[in-house]
Amino acid sequence: MSRLFLVTSVLLFLFLPTVSDASAQTSKPAARKFDEFSDIQYSDLIARLDNFAIQLQNDPAAKGFILVYRSRRDLPGLNNRLALWSKAYMINSRGLSTGRSVTVDAGEASCLVQELWIVPPGTAPTPRSDAYQRNFVDTDSARKFDEYGFDVPARSSRKRTWAGDERDAEYLDAFATQLRKEPRSTACVIVYAQYNPRPGLVDYGNYEPVRDVRLDLTGTARKRLDTEKRRLISAYGIPALRIKTINGGYRKRRMVELWIVPRGEHAPIPTPSSFPPRRTRSRK
Repeated sequence: MSRLFLVTSVLLFLFLPTVSDASAQTSKPAARKFDEFSDIQYSDLIARLDNFAIQLQNDPAAKGFILVYRSRRDLPGLNNRLALWSKAYMINSRGLSTGRSVTVDAGEASCLVQELWIVPPGTAPTPRSDAYQRNFVDTDSARKFDEYGFDVPARSSRKRTWAGDERDAEYLDAFATQLRKEPRSTACVIVYAQYNPRPGLVDYGNYEPVRDVRLDLTGTARKRLDTEKRRLISAYGIPALRIKTINGGYRKRRMVELWIVPRGEHAPIPTPSSFPPRRTRSRK
């Protein structure tokens, strides 16, 4: 009996720590996917981000990760732009501190997917099974990296948030990163001012729709070009000699295009699509 008792005691001594460790590992909180969606309506996106922000406020130790996967047909800058827009909304409209949310350019997947994760300390989101990193990039010809709308400086103080918001230069981060990977290439920025013969109502986030601008003031495109160039130089260290700016004329909505042009290749040709009458046209 004494020998059996001794063997049983030894087994219990060896086994109990294992059970305790397994129990501790099981109880450790893990990162969990809170939501997942593709290209959705603005109102639906806002509702999902509101719920996400509430969950983060209820779990102050966790961070919110915003992962965006693009399809192979999407512009490379789409991941960064969509993720930053969602982050800006939660900061400006939901009051979350900057450090509570993390944006992730998750690469490519079979389709456009945006994921919202609740991530406790010491954990990380799980990549999608259909995610992959593109192995081939055509570096022999000029290619568009991203495009986005922007607001005029006079309105940038309102509560609306854009990918190209004047208050935030992070939207150029992915573009600058790619430029560093291709040191012999040139950054080409094209800006289109706005001419809309039949402007509609726009809402700048304060639920007071106003009539949109029909024709932008002189110098609108040039001022935006100067802003983008200055930020690429000062915030990301891209040499001025590697940056080419082009005033693209007019479109019905203001637009910025970011292009990467390999050495020896021609810069892209602007494609304006709106043309003010000569009597109202101002110098761009």
